[in-house]
Amino acid sequence: MRLFFKSAPVKFTCHALLAGILFVFPQYVVAEEARVEQKQAELKVLKQRIKALQERLKNSQAKLDREDKVLREVDMRINDINQSLRDLEKQKADVIADMDALRESRSRTFSELEREQQVLAEQMRSAYISGNEEYVKLLLNLQDPAVMSRVLSYYRYIARDRVETIAQINAYLEEMARYEAGYVQRSRELEAVIGQQKERWQSLDLAYREQMAAVQRLRSQVSEDNDEIKRLNADEKALLALIQELSSVLEELLEDERGKDSFRDHRGSLTLPVKARVSESFGSRRRIGDLRWQGIMLSGKAGSPVSAVYHGRVVYADWMRGFGLLLIIDHGDGYMSLYGHNESVLVEEGDWVESGQPVATMGMSGGGSRPGLYFEIRYKGKPQDPMRWCRR
Repeated sequence: MRLFFKSAPVKFTCHALLAGILFVFPQYVVAEEARVEQKQAELKVLKQRIKALQERLKNSQAKLDREDKVLREVDMRINDINQSLRDLEKQKADVIADMDALRESRSRTFSELEREQQVLAEQMRSAYISGNEEYVKLLLNLQDPAVMSRVLSYYRYIARDRVETIAQINAYLEEMARYEAGYVQRSRELEAVIGQQKERWQSLDLAYREQMAAVQRLRSQVSEDNDEIKRLNADEKALLALIQELSSVLEELLEDERGKDSFRDHRGSLTLPVKARVSESFGSRRRIGDLRWQGIMLSGKAGSPVSAVYHGRVVYADWMRGFGLLLIIDHGDGYMSLYGHNESVLVEEGDWVESGQPVATMGMSGGGSRPGLYFEIRYKGKPQDPMRWCRR
């Protein structure tokens, strides 16, 4: 009885604990699913708000000069062509991988086929050496029924093995034919992809020439310094309005997705978004008027990968006058990073990006004279010196 009373509370506690887990776990799963659904709904709303903002921005830019419109169309076409080339390159890589797998399988099957052919050759050679009449002679000369039974079993085994070998050879031949047909088909697909790539490259080259012509016409249009100063001021004002609008949107959404790790904690330790030379420093005087650079210009090779300096949510990825293909990433706590004059953008609004993830490629969209990246860091709309945040 004493043992029973000692063990009973333990048994009761285990049952109670198990019942508690079974009761809490479904509630936890339901709560987690509800949280995921809520985040998806918030992200959907965010994308809708950003899309509406883009539409308003496009409407305000509808008054752009003719050359601005032409430049925007050319820049966007270059982005689309580059996206198409990336898709074709992926298709090409998939086809080549399939061809390599088919080649390897064909080689392996051919080795197995040669092995089976050698086995069959040995069987045929043994049958030839022993003579075709040996089987009948053995049956006529054998007197012992037990020995005769063993001999019959032996010859049945040899015959069955020979049939199986021939069947396996036929199967390998059929498999080789399938591999060959698949290889030929994928080779044709590869040729088609390469042909499409050549067409896209030709289109891209033509678009680059149109881009340069549009830039030259745009520069000749803005002939006076006063006109260009007004234009640059208007561009900066439009960018600030965009950032303020985005900030108001982000204040309402996605606040709880921020981790304990904060952008401000990485001051001085971030990596520049691209390996390139700093051609224009923050705060330095621009070539006309009293205007100063609100960010830095990084000069490098067109098509160079541009990486996010810190994880965050993409809140803008579109063309904007003065900045070309512009990408803005919200890092939380009022911090944003901006990447301008991109040749192509690799992400979309609403995408979550990680630190160091490629998000664009360097170019000269928006009227640049040479390939480069315009890079800004802003805190609550105010520009910060990127070189105080990033190490060289």
